[in-house]
Amino acid sequence: MSTRRHLTRQRVAFSDCDPAQIVFFANYLKWFDTAGREFFTACGIPSWRQTEQTHGIIGTPILDVQASFRASATYGEDIDIETSIESWRNTSFIMRHVARRGETVLVECKEVRIFAMRDPADPLRIKPVPVPDDIKAACS
Repeated sequence: MSTRRHLTRQRVAFSDCDPAQIVFFANYLKWFDTAGREFFTACGIPSWRQTEQTHGIIGTPILDVQASFRASATYGEDIDIETSIESWRNTSFIMRHVARRGETVLVECKEVRIFAMRDPADPLRIKPVPVPDDIKAACS
């Protein structure tokens, strides 16, 4: 497991909530996606536009996501999202997010992601590439 962690704060807006005035579940996944990119930025990884030029990498699409919803949040509250890399594989990695309000865990999430490049045989498709050692080192 990586020891590197990044904290992202998210203020819940009224529009983030459902009729019960709690955060609609899909908003957590959107926030986790943003927190994941912010994690890479905090590790010194440039934008995906730049990594496409240097490594051929256009991003880190999700293959699988698992989320456990433990408690609810409502508008006006601040949520802290802690993001880390749980493990590295050859072409994929597991990114972990924990959303908290204070000490209360709201959501725990694990994403299996790949580093992807455009498929040379069909530029409208993507294919996985090995995790670059420099990115792995910067994020560990």
